[in-house]
Amino acid sequence: MQIHAIHAGHFSCDGGALFSVIPKPLWSKAYPADENNVTKLTMRCLLVDQGERKILIEAGVGDHYPEKVKRNNGHEETDALPKSLAEKGYSVEDITDVVFTHLHWDHCNGAVLKEGESLRLLFPNATHWCSKRQWEHAQVSNVRERVAYFYDVLNVLKADGNMQLVENEGELFPDFEVRFFDGHTPGQMIPLVKLEGKTYVYTSDLIPTTANIPIVWLASYDLYPVTAMEEKEAFLKEAADNKYVLFFEHDFYSECATVEWTEKGPKWKDKFSL
Repeated sequence: MQIHAIHAGHFSCDGGALFSVIPKPLWSKAYPADENNVTKLTMRCLLVDQGERKILIEAGVGDHYPEKVKRNNGHEETDALPKSLAEKGYSVEDITDVVFTHLHWDHCNGAVLKEGESLRLLFPNATHWCSKRQWEHAQVSNVRERVAYFYDVLNVLKADGNMQLVENEGELFPDFEVRFFDGHTPGQMIPLVKLEGKTYVYTSDLIPTTANIPIVWLASYDLYPVTAMEEKEAFLKEAADNKYVLFFEHDFYSECATVEWTEKGPKWKDKFSL
């Protein structure tokens, strides 16, 4: 088995949104921002090549938005996903499975292409996966979160993408486990991949960047902050004890890190790339 980091573009985020109640004098030392308080984020997918099965975790935001939306959200290289796969020797037709941690637009919309007025799958041979809890939540989400769901994209994935709804935690594929976390959005499905004696965790929005590792350093996008903190604390204790490798989807500056538990709580230990 092999794993590869796959680039799916960049976007921007207000620093206050990325770090919620943490004051800028603190978070700006851990994660840079420009003069307008804007931070740079990335969309980093993970390809798990198991031979016949080639699993892509996430698909980025895609490249089918009005210029105003792209400008306001700092979109860059959002058509990069097929090119990034090709650089690693893969085509979109090779992908057998696409796993979504959740269905917000920067995680799944890139799996659907817009051509004129029609939509089609980017990965025509793939089965698509998300948790049943997240799928059901997306249909009834509140006014605060609803803007993050694009229902025309979700309808294509359900109708044409053989969308499978995962009901239980555990092994989804050999050496590929999923767990559910509800603080960011109900049913966020976090993959844990075992390879050569190590466990790689695709952190998604459970921990968007290395700077979000401290327990109270949450993003404003988390629907249930107290739940998010409790989930993160329990997970990071486990990650420190078991020397998990955290793979960050959104950290523009750091791809992977290990963590340690100190008297002040969790902190990153080593940063590196695959």
